[in-house]
Amino acid sequence: MAQNVSGRHRAPGRFNAIAELKTIAKESAQPAVKGAAVVAASGGLIASFAGTANAADGSSSVVAGPAAVGPAVGTLKAGNALSAIGFATPGLKQAKAKPVVIEDIVVKADRAEKAAADKAAADRKAASQRVSRSATRPALNVAPAPSASGIVGIAQSFFGVPYVYGGSSPSGFDCSGFTSYVYRQAGISIPRTASAQQAAATRVSNPSPGDLVFFGSPAYHVGIYVSPGRMIDAQRTGTVIGNHSIWTTPSGYGRF
Repeated sequence: MAQNVSGRHRAPGRFNAIAELKTIAKESAQPAVKGAAVVAASGGLIASFAGTANAADGSSSVVAGPAAVGPAVGTLKAGNALSAIGFATPGLKQAKAKPVVIEDIVVKADRAEKAAADKAAADRKAASQRVSRSATRPALNVAPAPSASGIVGIAQSFFGVPYVYGGSSPSGFDCSGFTSYVYRQAGISIPRTASAQQAAATRVSNPSPGDLVFFGSPAYHVGIYVSPGRMIDAQRTGTVIGNHSIWTTPSGYGRF
């Protein structure tokens, strides 16, 4: 005959999950958390958590919030801290050095040499242009002064020849006959009369030895200039060819 054995039944009442957990914890006598755990947070931060092992009142273990915050992300201290707990030290950013551009010494020398050559060429061109302009200037219509050893020397060779009106030879000269003859001996052909010689000559303000000295306009007398205040001429009847003073202010000087 079967014998009925009464089983164990939970005491009647409402189920309480928290109370059930406390009971299980007490029976197992295992701490939920022992000591302190150090957790490496993402981004290089260090968080320390602490918990109690089996509180005296039998309550469940409590995990504390972050105890400390580590150094700023990306710094050397943060990298060392991660390395100390087994994480690889993150690479630190390094500033890129700007390249230094150094101009080649040869390039500078070439540039200086080319600049000097260009300047020399410009100077030569400017000088050539000045010469060209000077060459194209119209020449002054003034003949060179007669040589003193030419005109004056020839005139002096006739010292003592008497004045003869209308004369044009070494046997006797008037004023314009004398000057035309002397110039002809020097290879220069000039008109016969004083007024014609004045009209044909190139007028000069600063006479040289051998130029002609005119008196009056049109000229009535002419002589050969020797030096300031002196001339060689055939003056008048009763005189001879010689070096005479310029007795009055000339009307001008002429050059052939």
